[in-house]
Amino acid sequence: MGILNEQKIYEEWAPGLQEKTGITDKNKLKWLSVYAHNHMLYESYNPLSIAYPMIGLQNVPGMGNAVPAMTGNGGMANFYDRTKAGSGDKFPSTLPIAIQTAAQTHGFDIVSTIPMSNPTMSIVYMDYVYSGGKIPSNPTDPYAENPILIKANLKGDYVVGKDYEATDGTNILHLIYVGKSRINAYPIFRVLKHNEVVTTKGNTNSPVQITSKTTQGITIADVFKNDNSNTFTISWSDSTTPGESEYTKGVDVSLVSAYENHIQGFSGAGPNDDYDWSGNYVNPLVPYNPMDRGVGEQTYPRTLGLQTFSKIVNAATVQVNAGVTIEQIQDLGRQWNYDVVSMVKNACVNELSQSINKHILYRAFALGWSNHSEFCESEGQNLNLSLDPNYNTGNRTFKALGMTDNVISMNIPCYTNYGNFENQTTLQRRLQSRILAAAGIIYQRGRRGPANFIVTNLQIGSILKDSAGFQMAPLPNTIDQTTSGLSPIGTFMDMTVYIDPNMAWNDTRVLVGRKGADDEPGLKFCVYMIAESIETIDSNTMSPKLAVKSRYALVEAGFYPQTQYFTFYVDVPRDSAGNPISIV
Repeated sequence: MGILNEQKIYEEWAPGLQEKTGITDKNKLKWLSVYAHNHMLYESYNPLSIAYPMIGLQNVPGMGNAVPAMTGNGGMANFYDRTKAGSGDKFPSTLPIAIQTAAQTHGFDIVSTIPMSNPTMSIVYMDYVYSGGKIPSNPTDPYAENPILIKANLKGDYVVGKDYEATDGTNILHLIYVGKSRINAYPIFRVLKHNEVVTTKGNTNSPVQITSKTTQGITIADVFKNDNSNTFTISWSDSTTPGESEYTKGVDVSLVSAYENHIQGFSGAGPNDDYDWSGNYVNPLVPYNPMDRGVGEQTYPRTLGLQTFSKIVNAATVQVNAGVTIEQIQDLGRQWNYDVVSMVKNACVNELSQSINKHILYRAFALGWSNHSEFCESEGQNLNLSLDPNYNTGNRTFKALGMTDNVISMNIPCYTNYGNFENQTTLQRRLQSRILAAAGIIYQRGRRGPANFIVTNLQIGSILKDSAGFQMAPLPNTIDQTTSGLSPIGTFMDMTVYIDPNMAWNDTRVLVGRKGADDEPGLKFCVYMIAESIETIDSNTMSPKLAVKSRYALVEAGFYPQTQYFTFYVDVPRDSAGNPISIV
């Protein structure tokens, strides 16, 4: 099969799609063109061969007897009473038919959309790592070589440059602590080669030589075995601080990504190549000097490696069906000129669209909590905001999404009360500063670009609207202060602001994120079928029935996709009884 020429497909399909749908956004037209082209090529199924639940006369709401919606005294008392629905017939006193419209949701606008030509596909991505060896090393291989650096999901207070032993009581692995991972705060260790010896240095905090057991021939696989039969110990010793900690076996050990974590010293550690290696963040007390020429001439360069990963994506399904009676089609069509089948189809499409949007936003918010939790772990900072200095909210529980689903508990810290200098505007400005900080964290940790969207609820959106034109402390924005629409409401510091109407008034979470290119990390909406409809006639009742199905995959693609999202919580002031008070 030849490679699709996406530009040619775009030129062929985009004009017709734009004319039919009114879409002008080039990115949307691009993926929609590819989607339409794929289905023209590959769609070859018989809709009548697909079985759906039977729709009979007894399980389809019909018109019933002729009953007006206004009963009793003829007033409006029962007009909105859904237990007293009318039949929809046209009575002498003509009434408009109220049609519920879907709440505006914008899940598709915050993720990249990638058309799938098949129900499965493979995503491949690569990572540059500090290597020099393999994980896991083969314990039976006499030439097995440990990697230069490893990262493990351990907990502990480690000291940069200090010597550590990892032992299960028999085998000992010799490690030197380098620093925390910039993404998830896992400790990074330098692994000594089998024949490498560390000598005692002159200062009190430096490591000492371990002489209790030899490290000759011991590999990572000897100590960090993937079983839970017993524990291993991380221990250290120097002239002032002896100690040890026990860990259950089954620790996840991996190579260290050179893109996400820069290890100073790997390419040269000072004039004599003997400085302690250190992690990501700059320390003003540490000199970052290269090797002298003579040392560099006789030092073999350390090795970077390349790892390739693949992820299989399967299209999942959401579906709904609906039915109408022949009487509904005949009478509503003649009396009101309604295309009943099209109206039912629109209702089905709306049902699926709402489900997909909630799915997208749930995953985006959860990834944002994962990033916030890891940021708090690695840097000790928390961006949750309480706007009530007199109320200690304590911890709140949130759903995070990392490698696996998990629940995290995060503190909502209070701020200092500045007395008479505090007012509604200063509270609103605190919120805006947190949004800017979250956008900066995405830029720093994600390293792909700045945040470009915000999703929140109506209360937080109203705060941004209220302060959009405040001149004492203005911020660049194009927020529309009218109340004619819900979302999007404009831009704030070059980030498009969306209000999710499905979030409650007191659900004051804020998601700041970046929708990047298709080849960047983040959530990808891989669409196989947007909303395919199948229409048939029930042979028992001769009434039409309709099925609408969407098939798609929502994928966290690339390394550390959570770094492209950041979620924080805003706790509004409370009254004496502890009930939330709006700040708008």
